[in-house]
Amino acid sequence: MPILEQNKSLNSYDAYIPWILSFGIAIVLMSTDIYAPSLPAMVVEFGVTEADLQWTLSINSFGYCLASPFVGPISDALGRRSILIVSFLFFVAASIGCAIAPTLFLFDVWRFFQGASSAAIPIVSIAIIADILKGRQFSSMMAYIGIVITLSFAVGPLIGGIVAEHYGWRVLFYGCAAAALSMSAIYIYFLPETLLKKTKLSLPHVLEIYGSMLRDPLFLLYGIIPSLMLAGFFAYITSSSYLYINEFGISRPEFGLITSIGMIANAAAHLVVGRVTARFGERKILRFGISLVVTSALTMSWMTFIDVKSAYTLLVPVLIYNMALGFTFPPAMSMAIMRFPNATGSASAFLGALRMIILGSGSYLGGYLYDGTLVSISSLMVLFASLVVIVFLWVSALRQKQEREAQK
Repeated sequence: MPILEQNKSLNSYDAYIPWILSFGIAIVLMSTDIYAPSLPAMVVEFGVTEADLQWTLSINSFGYCLASPFVGPISDALGRRSILIVSFLFFVAASIGCAIAPTLFLFDVWRFFQGASSAAIPIVSIAIIADILKGRQFSSMMAYIGIVITLSFAVGPLIGGIVAEHYGWRVLFYGCAAAALSMSAIYIYFLPETLLKKTKLSLPHVLEIYGSMLRDPLFLLYGIIPSLMLAGFFAYITSSSYLYINEFGISRPEFGLITSIGMIANAAAHLVVGRVTARFGERKILRFGISLVVTSALTMSWMTFIDVKSAYTLLVPVLIYNMALGFTFPPAMSMAIMRFPNATGSASAFLGALRMIILGSGSYLGGYLYDGTLVSISSLMVLFASLVVIVFLWVSALRQKQEREAQK
């Protein structure tokens, strides 16, 4: 791990902290869409519509968003370790609730609590990494951790398709609970407290911090870029399962495999970013990622125009989109969080809530607008990709303005 070895403040034990945290993040993120291949079967089991099932993905995001603003300031004031462990234990209970839910309403309720309980895990984990790494080291490590996170998304639908085919979708949530319980035990024994300087916990102080973030346009815009990217991706994920399985006739394991291939491309992009960030810097890498977004949108538009009906052919723009995610997420997140180095927990929480709101909107739109064809899916992917480009141009204009003012 050459990036960590450059930081002399870390010993050999601390060097494993980001990797332990990445697996914890992977577990909760895997729970987000591990049951995506089972959505058509769940429609039949619960006797509901496809749009009703799409809501189960969005309500998880809303639970995450409601909890996010609280966990950041609490971790900045009370410490990181305890809030992570407690959150994992609540996540275990919520996952079991999802597994035993007899109705869609109760499943929605437990999905909401699953999202709320999981909020602290990625938010506080990123804050811990920001505690021990700074600058390009932080950006590079975010890229490496992105590999583990991305592979969890890749493995999730693949496992979800295979397991659900033989044992049913409920077993998936029992598995999430078992994995989270194991990870909480690892945190109890191996995760130290990394917060050295605590802030005061009061409503005026929290409002002051979040107010300063709302007044920082670069912080907001850098956070919006990966959020829009993920929204487009989840709009694709939530609707493509119906299109590929019901219309194209592929099996649930095949759908999981196709999704996994795209995630592997994302992981490969993260690996490249982790290796080249120190050389090229975040801004150049972000620009390259935006160019991939444009390429993906144009390719998807063309394939929709010629009416492609093959899930494997559609992998081309999806692979490019996944690579774009890998090249945009680490630098954008790094440049956003490092604008508030003394409030990394709150900054991570703010960005996490923003990300899940936009991501949840993408999932909801994907289900609401799905019309049984590729048109609705590709339109949303192109829409979110176009918004990413607009935000990036806005960021570039703001930075150029600040640089001109600094030279005066």
